[in-house]
Amino acid sequence: MSTMKDVAKKAGVSVATVSYAINGTKALSPETLAKVRAAIKELKYSPDQTAKSFKTGRKHIIAFIVPDISNNYFSNIIDSLEQELRNSGYTLIITNTKESLDLEIEQLKYLTSGIVDGIVLASSAKNYKEIAPYIPAGFPVILVDRKLKGCPFDIISVSDTDAIEQGMDYLLSCGHTKIGYIGDAPHLSTSKERLQAYMDFLTEHDLPVDHDRIKETTSLTHSAYDLTGQLLAQSCTALVIGNNVMTVDACCYLNQHHADYPNARLLGYQHKDLCRLFSSDDGIIVQNEYDMGISAARQILNRIQEPESSRKELSFITNIPVRTSRNKTQHLPLAFFPAYSGIQKSHMNCVVHIWNHTVPYGIFIF
Repeated sequence: MSTMKDVAKKAGVSVATVSYAINGTKALSPETLAKVRAAIKELKYSPDQTAKSFKTGRKHIIAFIVPDISNNYFSNIIDSLEQELRNSGYTLIITNTKESLDLEIEQLKYLTSGIVDGIVLASSAKNYKEIAPYIPAGFPVILVDRKLKGCPFDIISVSDTDAIEQGMDYLLSCGHTKIGYIGDAPHLSTSKERLQAYMDFLTEHDLPVDHDRIKETTSLTHSAYDLTGQLLAQSCTALVIGNNVMTVDACCYLNQHHADYPNARLLGYQHKDLCRLFSSDDGIIVQNEYDMGISAARQILNRIQEPESSRKELSFITNIPVRTSRNKTQHLPLAFFPAYSGIQKSHMNCVVHIWNHTVPYGIFIF
């Protein structure tokens, strides 16, 4: 059976360096980490997790509290989050709240009782005060996707404002002036930001903000299907859809009612793996949740190792190329997202495909 000394010899480093790499107790260069991990893999070295926990006081387990695990947006974040944590010697466990604040609180109380070393949280709370009593002071927590006002934790998020404005500008250029909106739960920071971007665009282009054309629901109910029909019946010719699950519901409605609304258009959200569900004539903006998962993993480990470091808020800067079915390439203006503070910048790989439409509808998916 291989020992830590064997790993150190194979990697050409000290035993202490191997210990740092395994326990995450000291920052090491990517090159050194790679050498140690390669040696561990080749020698099939397995550290004694129980002994390691006694020495470091850590479980080497991170929890991700997810509001809806059936939503592929979150499952894709989980994929890269788990991979990055595993590369650093940590195990990821998942808990699913189904958008229930009561269940989220129950999980917070349990997980912070010594079960895990840190928590990645996509919260269903309306504000930080609702969950603050259940998180011990100094316990490592970072927020992903959803912000909470007054929250002291690190945040990793994406701003959609410019992307929505660009998509709506395209709809307007196609002659659509009656644009409806279907949004997620109104208390979520992402929902507020997207709705505000929608209303700001209408105001800036002297279009009326008709609140009868604004519908708010939750993706768990799949009510976006019926709401799509309601808005189209109200003479809307285009719709902005607030998340990826509701985008699929809206697309299903348009597929089934093509004869009634042959020129309807959508501006919505989706992941690249589901692009095959749509015609090659659809327009699609694709977000890469992979980067968010990696950033979340690195930041929660950084928070564990440096608990006194300053709060960090990480957003993504996106350059959006546009391709057409005629193989012509254009570029939309740079989509600007809020400036970083703290850890390194990341780039979200988003691609917009805009084709000449010969099918019932075009879809912009963020």
